[in-house]
Amino acid sequence: MKQLIATAILMAAGSAYASSPALYECIYRYDMKGISGDKEFFEASDCILLIGEDESKFYDYSAFRLDSVSAIPGVSDDLIKKFKEEYLNSETYFGQEVNTSLKDDKLTVFCDMAPERYKYEQKLPLMKWEETEETAKVCGFQCKKATCEYGGRKWQAWYAEEIAVPFGPWKIAGLPGLVMKAIDEAGNHSFEAIAFRQGNGEFAPSKIPNQVAIGHEKFIELKNDYDKNPEAAINPESISEISVMQGGKILINGIPSRLNKNRAIPLEYTAAELNGTKKEKSSKSKKKTLNDAFQDVEVIEVRGIPK
Repeated sequence: MKQLIATAILMAAGSAYASSPALYECIYRYDMKGISGDKEFFEASDCILLIGEDESKFYDYSAFRLDSVSAIPGVSDDLIKKFKEEYLNSETYFGQEVNTSLKDDKLTVFCDMAPERYKYEQKLPLMKWEETEETAKVCGFQCKKATCEYGGRKWQAWYAEEIAVPFGPWKIAGLPGLVMKAIDEAGNHSFEAIAFRQGNGEFAPSKIPNQVAIGHEKFIELKNDYDKNPEAAINPESISEISVMQGGKILINGIPSRLNKNRAIPLEYTAAELNGTKKEKSSKSKKKTLNDAFQDVEVIEVRGIPK
């Protein structure tokens, strides 16, 4: 397999920069579990990692399926509508798109938090790994174990040297082989490969207009607040349009409002959260509430999924 991947990368090297082919794809199951109030909860979703010569893209599988169908020449509007419904109505959705570029030594993250689309960058490498003697078989591949600390969590990762690429799920990367499984020490978050296959397409440009560029620490602060209480985190004065689709799904400024059933447990923490110096914001400081926003802006009723 290692020879196969090396050969494929060499064959694609001459055209990768022009066409950015996805040489391989790895599908992961992402699990999040913890306690919400006095009850335990468990949520799961599927994600995909597109692997190129010197880049990777990790995002939710329903978004990937929509991208793939939309890229088919002559595809019918009805089929696109079907996959768009799946994408918008997914209750368990991994909301971060993580793009890694080895050529630029950087990682770029896109994330929708209605009513805004955010983007931030980080320089690579992010993690300092420590190798161990432990091994395990994951998704049919013999893997080695490594550990690191990042974002206030201790991570354990199993990587396959046979697949000689330094990529992995989310930001769990930088090892001499594809990360097939990763779990934090507390057991709140885990990624595990469930399928590995040859690629069948190209890296599609992220269709994320009007991005709000933001620093990493500020983004994590906003994301963690948003996941705890989306309504309190949203600034009503930034809302210009609210669309209510068939089934009750809400778009705020064209961005799906995905409200977690359970209080999410952060994937990473800010420095202020880790050292206990973060000051909680009071929702009383807002001039308007979301109920006010529904009264003040145009609410568009959509009988189906917009094309």
